[in-house]
Amino acid sequence: MRFRTTLILLLVALGLGAYVYFVEFQKAEQEAQKKTLFEFKSDEVVQVTLTYADRIIELKQADGGWRLVQPLDTAADDTAARNLVTAIADCEVKKEVENPQSELAVYGLDTPLVTIKVRLRDRELPAVTVGKNTPVGFSTYISREDDKKIRLTTSAFRSGMDKQAKDLRDKTILAFADDDVRQIGIHGSQQNIVLSKKDDKWAIEQPASYAADQSAIRTLLSTLRSMRALDFPSEDAQDLAPYGLDAPRLALTLHLAQGDEQKTLLIGKENDKKELFVKSTAKPTIYTVSEWIFRDLNKELKDFRDKTVLAFDKEAVRRLELTRADGTAVKLTRGDEQKWRVDGAGDAKSAENTISQYLSDLHDLKGFDIAADHPANRADYGLQPPALSLALIGANDARLGTILIGRRQPEATKTEYTAMAEGGDTVFLLRDYLFTRLDKQQKDFLEQPTPAVPPAPAPQIGEHDEEDEGEEEPLGDEQFGAEEE
Repeated sequence: MRFRTTLILLLVALGLGAYVYFVEFQKAEQEAQKKTLFEFKSDEVVQVTLTYADRIIELKQADGGWRLVQPLDTAADDTAARNLVTAIADCEVKKEVENPQSELAVYGLDTPLVTIKVRLRDRELPAVTVGKNTPVGFSTYISREDDKKIRLTTSAFRSGMDKQAKDLRDKTILAFADDDVRQIGIHGSQQNIVLSKKDDKWAIEQPASYAADQSAIRTLLSTLRSMRALDFPSEDAQDLAPYGLDAPRLALTLHLAQGDEQKTLLIGKENDKKELFVKSTAKPTIYTVSEWIFRDLNKELKDFRDKTVLAFDKEAVRRLELTRADGTAVKLTRGDEQKWRVDGAGDAKSAENTISQYLSDLHDLKGFDIAADHPANRADYGLQPPALSLALIGANDARLGTILIGRRQPEATKTEYTAMAEGGDTVFLLRDYLFTRLDKQQKDFLEQPTPAVPPAPAPQIGEHDEEDEGEEEPLGDEQFGAEEE
């Protein structure tokens, strides 16, 4: 029996190996041997010209990159240009049309979609005309100027050659490196904001001095840097009013480290496609961008403010004292071996992971909004007395800070949670789940004993399975013999 199973498995393995060799391997070999229209490498190309019925697009290599020289002289999108060149180099010839008709109109080659000319470093390739798609088979008719043969390539090649100048030009609006930006000015209808960087740390300078949310500013810079044009409605508009750029709704200025260089982006109104008109003061070109760009850039002061309730070093904390509004208190102490103990818990084992996570939650505690600066009465925010008071104490009883967490009801059906650092100036609004996570009692910091699993009851003498009732015993030889008799 075992030999038979082994033989079957061996035959299956041999069959699978034969399939891989004769089908998959040969298919891969055929793919590698596909016939292409030309034999050249993409990096040999120095110029590409696409001639359409109504336009000419010309690309040239310049300083290791691509440049658009027709219909206008401007930087090209290197990735788009490289993809175009690769598509031409990889143009597959599926077959040659046998006994072609003399009328080129049959193939759409009398008035082709595009005529492609490619210049290599050492020669110019014959021009290629791209006709129409075949009725079936997802193919396109093409022809080379030198031999006039009509060939079939993939229909994807035709769609890949149908380009507008905007498809191939560089769509970058503001080019800069984040590390070079030293100041950001945001001027809008709501307020003017100035963000400044010193010692690689951002701070809010205007309208007043505040600590800044570093992540929020990095996100702003990322949006500006990665912003790409959708279209180019004007190359040199003399009147900015039709675009809402004479009095922009938002202007952002970047001051760069090198010299006094500035880059300013103006954001105007929307067009009928819900796209925004924008302009860099460094160029006369007007661009359109997605409307979400405005939402991501039109920030208020509070969006840039650091909402960390209390900044402290987690490793410096030696004692944590939690006092709840009902008067109960929990004291956690970290010993010389960096292990935590719960004071007053006797021999109960401390839940090290729970305490470490609790300390991390306090370290990372951030508000989602600002309730007030310099509150006149902390009781208005549920902070006098607070629902929770969390004192952080370091070596030699040094006070690292105290976090106060409050609870208030501005409306009968609405509860808000607030937080501030004792001695601080700002009250933050907290998400309710954060309050729940921090509102602990002593037992929450102790290891809970694993409940014992009760032993399974021993079967009683005479017990049997109800399901066994009525089951027939298998017939033995004697029974068969009895029936035959």
